[in-house]
Amino acid sequence: MPIKSNKLGPGSLTFGETGDIAEFGTQVTAMTLEPSTEAEDNIPVLSGDELEGDETVSYNLTGSLLQDYSSMESLLVWCKTHQGEVFPFEFVPSTEGNIKVVGQVKIRATSIGGDVKTRNTSDFEFKGIGDWDYEPITAEV
Repeated sequence: MPIKSNKLGPGSLTFGETGDIAEFGTQVTAMTLEPSTEAEDNIPVLSGDELEGDETVSYNLTGSLLQDYSSMESLLVWCKTHQGEVFPFEFVPSTEGNIKVVGQVKIRATSIGGDVKTRNTSDFEFKGIGDWDYEPITAEV
């Protein structure tokens, strides 16, 4: 198989349903879906066999966004307004590819401020709810 590699972007990151979508793509400077697995230890039994421990898979949607203080429509305000709410998301890593990531996350407020006379960023981490999946990009994206 030949080597294949892509760069992140141009792409998109949206939260919500059609007609009520928050677009993060124009403000995001870094973006990652981070899956993690917690595995319980195996349980040995008298016969010498072992009962395999359960595994739990979870994920977080993490990244950094440019802080925008220009209006009450900024993503900083949106994250605070919707903290604790669950939203569907769609993450397209690159419009030159044919993969998007979909799932649901719980929104959390982000930090505001930083160094003076600097374009500050806020890191975000939204907890995944349920499972996430890959889907092909369709003409609607």
